[in-house]
Formats: sequence, structure tokens, C-alpha cells
Amino acid sequence: MDFKTMPLTGEEEGLIEKKIIQYADSMAPSFPHTERESLVFKAEDGEGKVIGGCVLSICEWGRAVLARLWVDGRHRHHGLGSMLIRAAENTAREKGCYYLCLGTADYMARPLYEKHGFRVFTVNRDIPEGHISWSLSKRLDKGVPDYIPTDNTAAERYHVGPGSEEDAEIIGRGLGTFCEEVVPGRHEYIPLSRKLVDADGNLIAAVICGVDEDDTAGMDGIWVEERYRGQGIGTRLFGEVEHEAKEKGAYVILSSCCDWVSGFFFRNGFTPRGELEDYPKGHTAYELEKRI
Repeated sequence: MDFKTMPLTGEEEGLIEKKIIQYADSMAPSFPHTERESLVFKAEDGEGKVIGGCVLSICEWGRAVLARLWVDGRHRHHGLGSMLIRAAENTAREKGCYYLCLGTADYMARPLYEKHGFRVFTVNRDIPEGHISWSLSKRLDKGVPDYIPTDNTAAERYHVGPGSEEDAEIIGRGLGTFCEEVVPGRHEYIPLSRKLVDADGNLIAAVICGVDEDDTAGMDGIWVEERYRGQGIGTRLFGEVEHEAKEKGAYVILSSCCDWVSGFFFRNGFTPRGELEDYPKGHTAYELEKRI
């Protein structure tokens, strides 16, 4: 059958993400049940200026991700970061999550997270180039003593409360500026998401992918219509995206998957960077890489 590769639109990306989630739920029904949502927490100074904050993403199957955490340089080392972490943890528990995960790098705050009970489960060497980064996790259903920093004066001066999308943008800019000072971006994000359509224009497969500012490619999802699976279509589409990512300067492709689809990734040259045990319940999740 004749197939054609085309760019994937933003609307189609949303559709593909839903299809991937639906398939995953059929393999591991959500337990405990958690709905996807994004929550923002912030702290302000006396003039109402945001001086720190974090963004918490609630995912399926009882997992939450501390996607961003930032404290203004003038307000660090006084316990404000710990206040934000604690707010994220408490909310994740209230939402029914038993795992809280995050990513950090050698120029960030790994020691602080470990004091709060997080443990490394993935090591990313030379990502970004010249540095090392890690994925950390914490079981929220285990009894871990709360960490109180030696200097906790921020708790006497500030309050952590809910934030808005505008606050999330401030947090993102603050974190981005900090990271840019250490690892300057080489270019803008390059979207590479693609789809395969048949002769009638019907979407039969898609991959969500792009190359970030540090020349790291990320494959966030791949999907093939059920009746076309097992015919090498997913491998063909991934191969095209991999080739283009390399042409754009990417040196590694990062992805993640659960054990029921790990065979596809292993056959296509990915190796595990780390494993998240018992996620979803009774399964294993992998963080993957492929050097190109």
C-alpha cells in the first residue's frame, strides 16, 4: 500500500496523545485513578512579585511530575525551595499519586531533592553535552521523614499558594534564564512530528518528536493504527524522523515507555537509561536513549 509522510499538526498531536493514553489504559487500567492536570504554586514578596514557584503535572496511574521549580537567586538558601517541594508533594498525595518524579542536572539542586527523600533512578551522561543529568523519584506512599532546612526563615516571611498560567510563565522564564547562563541554547526548538497517511489521506501512524535547544531530540510518543501494526510501519516512520533529527544536529534521541511496548524501542536501537519499578502498578516504566 502506498503511504505518504506529512507534518503532524498541533490538533493532530492532541488526538495522537489521546490514542496513546487510551491504548495504555487498556494495557494497565488506571489504579489509582488520576486525571491529567497541571498545577502552579508560587511565593511572592511584600510587593506582590513572584520570587519562586513550581509547576506540578498530575499524570495517569498515580504519578506526578515536578516539571519546574525555580527560586529567585536573591531568595535562595532560606528554605523557599523546600516549601515549594512540600506543597507539590502534599498536593500530589491529595490527588491520589504514589510517585513523584523530577529531572535535574549537575548545575541544579539534586542535593536538595535527595534531602527530601528523592532517589536517582536514571543517569543521563553528557545530556546536555558536557554535563550530567538525572531523573529522581519519591514514593509518596512510603513513610519518609519530612526535611526541614537548617535555615528555614523563608517559612516565617513567605506563603506558598496557588498560581496562574501567567505565574507559570514567570517561573519558566526564571528557570530558563538560569539554565541559559550555564548551558546556552544553540537554536530554537525544531519540531519534527510526522504522520503517515494512506492514498485517501487517512492517518494511519504518527510520531511526536522534536529537537530542543541543546541538540537533544525527544520522542514523546508513537502510534500506529491497530490494523497496520506488526508490518514495520512504526519502524519506517521512526527511521525517517531519526534521520531528520540527525540532519538537524541532534546527537541523541530520548524517549520513555512502559514494558508492554518496550520491545519496539529495543528493536529500534534504544537502550534503557533507567527503570521506574511498579509503575504502573505491577509494571515497569523505562527511560530510553539512542545515540545517533
